[in-house]
Amino acid sequence: MTLGGFIGALTFGASRYLSRSHATTSQHSPITCHGAHAAHTVIIQGNKLSPVTIQAHLCDQLTITNNDDRLREMAFGQHEHHTPYNGVTEKVLNQGGSLTVTLDQTGSYTFHDHLQDEVAGSFTVTP
Repeated sequence: MTLGGFIGALTFGASRYLSRSHATTSQHSPITCHGAHAAHTVIIQGNKLSPVTIQAHLCDQLTITNNDDRLREMAFGQHEHHTPYNGVTEKVLNQGGSLTVTLDQTGSYTFHDHLQDEVAGSFTVTP
């Protein structure tokens, strides 16, 4: 096999692998939501979340509000491995600030304060 043939075969194999890897995550592709749905609120106060866990349905809204007197940098995913949700990876929340996302992907997800990672919670979205 020539070097060009080897590179072509390697490229073809890599593209097939990546397309299969993407296909396994396509079940969590965002959808377009219409109409009114339930609203869920998480409050940060006293360096704690209330509630810590949310059970929601597709197209509900989740709002995280910072009632502490310190800056929060809310992020989705595990600390140091942020993953976007509804187009948001991180958002800085001043005192009284909020982050609202539409729950447009089913599954279980985590969020945390990147500046104080023990301030963390999770939400599960079902159809």
